[in-house]
Amino acid sequence: MKVINHQTNMLMVTGLARSGTTLLAECLNHHSKVMCISDIMNELLKGFVRYAYYYVKNEKKNSNYPVDNFFFSGSDEVSNFIDQTDLKHKIPSYLRNEIISKTIQRDGGYNPEIISHVKKCKSESFDLLFLEIMQILHETYGNSDTEVFGIKTTWCEQLIKPLSNTFENMRFINILRDPRAVVASNYMSSESTRYPIIMSIRDWRKSVYYSWKFQNKYKSMSDKFISVQYENLVDNSEDILKEITKFIGIQYNISMINSTFKSPNTSYEGSSANGRISKRYKDRWKNVLINDFILQIEMYCSSEMEKLGYKKVNSKHKIDFFKLLSLKQIDYESVPSWCDEIIYNKQYYENTWLIYNSLLEITRKILLESPDKMEDENLINNFFYEKDYLSWLLSST
Repeated sequence: MKVINHQTNMLMVTGLARSGTTLLAECLNHHSKVMCISDIMNELLKGFVRYAYYYVKNEKKNSNYPVDNFFFSGSDEVSNFIDQTDLKHKIPSYLRNEIISKTIQRDGGYNPEIISHVKKCKSESFDLLFLEIMQILHETYGNSDTEVFGIKTTWCEQLIKPLSNTFENMRFINILRDPRAVVASNYMSSESTRYPIIMSIRDWRKSVYYSWKFQNKYKSMSDKFISVQYENLVDNSEDILKEITKFIGIQYNISMINSTFKSPNTSYEGSSANGRISKRYKDRWKNVLINDFILQIEMYCSSEMEKLGYKKVNSKHKIDFFKLLSLKQIDYESVPSWCDEIIYNKQYYENTWLIYNSLLEITRKILLESPDKMEDENLINNFFYEKDYLSWLLSST
């Protein structure tokens, strides 16, 4: 087996949960020269975000603290630190114990074969712990022919830069999907794991922003980052996978779309003899989401959806902005417990959080329709991340 180090050819598949990240990771993992394992690095990378708060602001975040969406949340200082640094930082002992424990508890459920090995990890810095876990994955799931060592982890677009700063031969694929389909997939997954609509909207917009950022702002990332859309992957699987394999430096193989998946995946249909990527679920949101949900997604994601070619079904209707305040939302009882880090409790969620955040979204929509009124840099950064991104949203091409 190869020894994984800072110069190894590595890969990370990321994007918003329910965007097709698992589908893409499975396709890659079926290539004889690629290992791409899902979810094992989630806690380490989330732990690095908590470390950034501790390092920059001396603030200890709860272990359930979600990755920031940077819409009137998070910290500019922390965000800038993450962009400019690498993973070569010593892990505080309290945080290291949390990362190992939660990796075993959460990610070990997806990859039970590695639990006993992760318990024995000795590394004390983020980069070396990352490499140690990658070595475990290689020895557990890889083989002597493996040339590309990959992971899939969601909600971690903002960690791409420090990972790139640490591992010089690491490449990144961000997958985007119609936001209505993302919300529908989450809505159907379980009655106790449904995210608030506004939270899903902001996480989706953040993913679009980082795709734009790495394709337009960082020239050093031009050969390290690509963005693909889920719909193209399921409609033109072979062509898209050929582009991806060229990007990571290997030859395409038909086994990538003609095998049975290890994990259940609604975008894949197959038997032990043959399989295929399914197109059936691409537009299932039309039969799953009530119009109140669709209307909010289309209103608050309209500029990004237009840029990515997603057509709205409510585009011909004139909307009373204040009517949006009365639209149905995800019930508090259906929201996962970790969201309490953001919405606190049932009373606050229903009486304050939803109203306040709906008003912020309405304000953002109004600002997009009157961009000439936006001169304050802080206002632009809070609503649109940065001025250049806003200019891209407003451009006609």
